[in-house]
Amino acid sequence: MVELIKTLPVYKEFECIKNSWSKHRHLVLKSPTGSGKSIALPYLLKTSGLVKGKIFVIQPRRIAARVLAAQVARLAKWRVGKEVGYEVRFDKQIDKNTQVIYATDGIVLNKLLSPDGLDGAEVLILDEFHERSAQIDLCLTLALRLCASTGKNLRIIVTSATLNLDHLTHFIPDSGSLELTGKSFPVQIEHKVIPHQTPVWKSVSNLIPRLLDKFDGDILIFMDGAYEISKTMHTILASSWSSGIDVKPLYGELPIEKQDAALHPSKNRKIIVSTNIAETSLTIEGICVVVDTGKAKKMRYDSKRGINVLLSEPISKSSAEQRSGRAGRLRPGYCVRLWSQSDHENRPDFDLPEITRIDLSEIYLNLVSAGLKLEEIRLLDPIAMEAVEDARKKLHFLGAIDDQMELTSHGEKMSRLPIHPSWAHALLIAKNNGSVSVIALLLAIFEGRSFVQSDSLLEFYPMQNPRSDIYCLLLAFEEAARRNFSVDECRTMGINAIRCREIAKLAQVLCNLVGNSFHLEFGEYAPLAKSLLQCFPNQIAYMVSQGQKMYQDAQGRRLHLSNRSVVGSEKFVLASQVLEKKVKGRMVLEMEGVSGLDESWIREFFSNKIIFKEKVLLDLNIRKVIKRTTEGWDDFVLSISETEEVSKKERSSAYAEALLRGDLKLKNWNSKVEKFLDRKSFLAFKFPEYEVSEMDEDTKLLFYEQLCESTSTWKEIKNLEVYLPLRECFSLEERNLLEEAVPDTIDLKNGKRPYPLDYSSRKEVVLRVILQDLYDISGHPSIVFGKYPLVLEILAPSRRPVQRTSNLLNFWKNTYPQVRKDLAGRYPKHEWR
Repeated sequence: MVELIKTLPVYKEFECIKNSWSKHRHLVLKSPTGSGKSIALPYLLKTSGLVKGKIFVIQPRRIAARVLAAQVARLAKWRVGKEVGYEVRFDKQIDKNTQVIYATDGIVLNKLLSPDGLDGAEVLILDEFHERSAQIDLCLTLALRLCASTGKNLRIIVTSATLNLDHLTHFIPDSGSLELTGKSFPVQIEHKVIPHQTPVWKSVSNLIPRLLDKFDGDILIFMDGAYEISKTMHTILASSWSSGIDVKPLYGELPIEKQDAALHPSKNRKIIVSTNIAETSLTIEGICVVVDTGKAKKMRYDSKRGINVLLSEPISKSSAEQRSGRAGRLRPGYCVRLWSQSDHENRPDFDLPEITRIDLSEIYLNLVSAGLKLEEIRLLDPIAMEAVEDARKKLHFLGAIDDQMELTSHGEKMSRLPIHPSWAHALLIAKNNGSVSVIALLLAIFEGRSFVQSDSLLEFYPMQNPRSDIYCLLLAFEEAARRNFSVDECRTMGINAIRCREIAKLAQVLCNLVGNSFHLEFGEYAPLAKSLLQCFPNQIAYMVSQGQKMYQDAQGRRLHLSNRSVVGSEKFVLASQVLEKKVKGRMVLEMEGVSGLDESWIREFFSNKIIFKEKVLLDLNIRKVIKRTTEGWDDFVLSISETEEVSKKERSSAYAEALLRGDLKLKNWNSKVEKFLDRKSFLAFKFPEYEVSEMDEDTKLLFYEQLCESTSTWKEIKNLEVYLPLRECFSLEERNLLEEAVPDTIDLKNGKRPYPLDYSSRKEVVLRVILQDLYDISGHPSIVFGKYPLVLEILAPSRRPVQRTSNLLNFWKNTYPQVRKDLAGRYPKHEWR
């Protein structure tokens, strides 16, 4: 099997790699898909004697780390867990002597953050770096810091088929770059646009028979999610032509045995339907054809709304290249891309780095626990400070960091758990109040797809009007456990028994993290709800509209109660998840896993946060000024009381603020008022030397308050005179300056009435005048004591503009002859000089 490694391009060009290795400490290696970067490179470095210590190979996905370790073991006649091994979340096969270790980016990141660092490591290979996971970016930064600060004999190799070599070599000190050109086998690329109105799984299924007839080997289909995979498989299996063909799914949430079933060779022809999990690192034997839908689900964090949004997005060119490469690993291949060539050309070269688009609270906590600040370390690409600030706020709310942004004892315990801070906080609180098993179970339930049909939940609640989706979920899980997760018995209840087993396994792992064993037990609802409140304090909301089933949380977000929820009319709720969904054609934030809360529970738990706020405002529904007293914190409202007993000053201020916001309109705020303010604004903008200020928001609010002082009702206010009181706000000297410098009208001394001036643009003042009215005008009209020549908009007899000029003499000399020629024929009855 070692002979197979010798056929790979990396083996054939290993002398080039050694040459670069001898000149530079670090290496950036760009090498095509199928060239052996992931397998041959670490093997050759080790067996050639170039590397004496351990080699860590970072992989962005668990399945890749596990499978690559097994492939190296098979090819090199090594043993998994001995010479070569892997380490992923909750699973590892290594011993103290293992020399080549494939590990996920999260595992390596934790090692780099620990005091021992990568103990015994001589080489760190950051494989498939183009995926730019947040963890792999941080691994590169921290590994470079480790090299610089400790002088540790660590060398870094960054590899991918698609890399920006200049960007990386500029960032990595003492690094050389190398681009290998050899490729295992050619792949023919074809673009084919599919109908938008047809579901993608149907279009893909319609393509397969032709591909099976035209090409040998197996087919790999890239879809963007587990739902799309399921629909594609169902459509294929329902087709008559699929008889005798194995159709296998492949995505991250699948159990390991099902992932292996997709990857291992089959006696029959095989179709694998996969997410982008198969995009890199994996060589799937037998694949000759790739069908690429060009989409992938990407997590983005919206810091303004505080939610993770999983969106299906077009993939980049580099991802498309990686996908097509799956077909050319062991023989010539074919790839059909289901989008146009022009669409492909307009796609970005690379995906956005994950660290620029996700919730940073877990990263921030891990760094601060190691004495580092995210905002102070140097990253390959900068991140927005708004995202960093949002992470700090989250951690501060959970008690992980204090007011000085330093780690608390609670935060230190949280940082030791290899899970998101909100989960870590929940498990630690649950350990203190004796509810670890139930909280771990709930976290495991919401980690992946649902195990029970939503329309079956009510059947598990023994009484009417359940208060909690979560309580019903627990009852459903208990019922499945009582039947030992029998597939047949659970199916009759609308429960997925296999998913239940996965949940139980993960719940046990989570319990182990805090030193507990998993026991499925829960009692009455009230203790459970109080425990949820303690574990997830930032996930409560209060009702703002019963009819629309709408709630608001402490961040001010408007949240909809899912129609699938069993919860009725609860004033206060706690949501296990908030997801962005399309409902009736518009995007909304929807709560899932909702539980009702008693007001007394909230008061008890948040007693030190509750404050009273008073606000005087105009209630637009009753058109009256009220004083509203709210009890709560941030944007969360626990109670509201209102009264119409307000002072005269409070009333005028409330009306003024409503006017400033535009909630109310003054009947006499007319064009005369606007023109007066426009004149003032123009003079302030163009001639600041006269020290005339514009009417800003503060001045306008003060004017409104003065205007409303003499009245008490909206009916009186809306009919108030505006222009004269507005003029009186300014000194006599300033009013006189406005009349002289920026007059409302101008007299051209041609026997006509004064012409109005248009000040609506701050940048120019326009005088509109019929051409014949200008015949006896000798000089160009101006304002501001002759300093500003007006913009003349010259009109035809029909009053349509024909010319604009700021130099009338130039107009008569150069432009007028042609204008006269054009207009005289159309308007012969008018005077033309």
